[in-house]
Amino acid sequence: MLFSDQDVESESTEKVLEKFVDFVTKTDEEIAEEGREKKKQSTELKLYTAASNGFEIGQLHNTIQELVASDSLNQAPQQFFEKHTFSIEPVNDEASLLVITTPKYSRDDEFLLIEGDDYLKAVTVVRKTIAEDTIERLIQYIPSLDRIFLSSENLQEIVKEYKKRDLSGFTAKYEPFFKDEYISVQVHGGSDDHLRKVEEDFDARPKRVVFSQRNSPAEAVKGTVSQHGYASIPRVREGSGDVGIETIENIIETTQQKDQENFAVPHRPERLTPGDRYFLTQLTLDESGDENETDGGIPEALRDADQGSVLDGLTICVFREELRDEDYPDDDAVAQSLKEDILEYKQRYRYSLIGNNQYLVYDGDRGQSFEVIVSEKDLKVYTRGNTTQEGLRDFYQIIDDEFNSSYSIDKTAKKMRA
Repeated sequence: MLFSDQDVESESTEKVLEKFVDFVTKTDEEIAEEGREKKKQSTELKLYTAASNGFEIGQLHNTIQELVASDSLNQAPQQFFEKHTFSIEPVNDEASLLVITTPKYSRDDEFLLIEGDDYLKAVTVVRKTIAEDTIERLIQYIPSLDRIFLSSENLQEIVKEYKKRDLSGFTAKYEPFFKDEYISVQVHGGSDDHLRKVEEDFDARPKRVVFSQRNSPAEAVKGTVSQHGYASIPRVREGSGDVGIETIENIIETTQQKDQENFAVPHRPERLTPGDRYFLTQLTLDESGDENETDGGIPEALRDADQGSVLDGLTICVFREELRDEDYPDDDAVAQSLKEDILEYKQRYRYSLIGNNQYLVYDGDRGQSFEVIVSEKDLKVYTRGNTTQEGLRDFYQIIDDEFNSSYSIDKTAKKMRA
């Protein structure tokens, strides 16, 4: 363990992160040897990001006790909590050191947990298989924690928007609902040109990217970012520890920002009169001179009838189809497949048909609803009064994983004029 013989109380978060960076720091000779042998000499630094939804690190023990005492806890989490123990050591106001003990194997595994900005971050250098059995399961089984999910565009932006960062590899996937085919492409040492060619020739889109971060001009840091709230730092070149810290902090900040841009719900239709049969998909959010306010296409009759019926605001999350295949089906076929493959097949969703290719969807897992309309190959998701960021994120992840891997995200949120 990195900190078994150290007192980290009152240390700065950056100081503790330096210890993790030191673990993956390598000399030029070690990097060259890894290249020759095609084998890493140490485990990677791993970074997980989850929306906290009010969870606080200090609540961990009470949360676990409440879960174990609950009659509704499933067997898998029950066994996980029975087979592990958890100890928390506060480091400072935002960070704590978590040790997960597995008595069966006499193993103690360390994780740095960082709170802030409504997200929980976990940093570790344990092997991936161990991380999957410990921190990944812990995040999965704590009800209020939700791993973030990034779009393919987000992954490319994380590389392109940082001027000293270059794409050096990727894993891409193509899995549309309307073809009986699945394509997965993995490229090592790839470039932007390689990715463009894969997108053009195979319609495949990145699900994981590998990048090199330069430091005048040599590579200082090798990193990866995946869709499922996971990033890693396989190595930091000796003498570039500060760039390693900078990379971790930038990935944390950028992934949180992308998650907010994609799925946050700043405006909801919370003043729609109960019982109204006026569905949100009738709104257009027409452009206005004010970026935050719009008439939204509200009919005069509704606007004039009762101020209590006027929408306070609305958020529309558009899953935009990037694939322009000549065999792409029409909207009726897309809507039919969406209904059969997702809304009916997934037990968590119930739905009602409310118009031509329009569905009112209830998410049983989240206890919330939203509306979906299929329009010009895109899926337009309209929030309702109880729609949350977590519900939108879940729906997009299911769509991307199991329905169509070619959707980007384009969100509009505006406050209505009463």
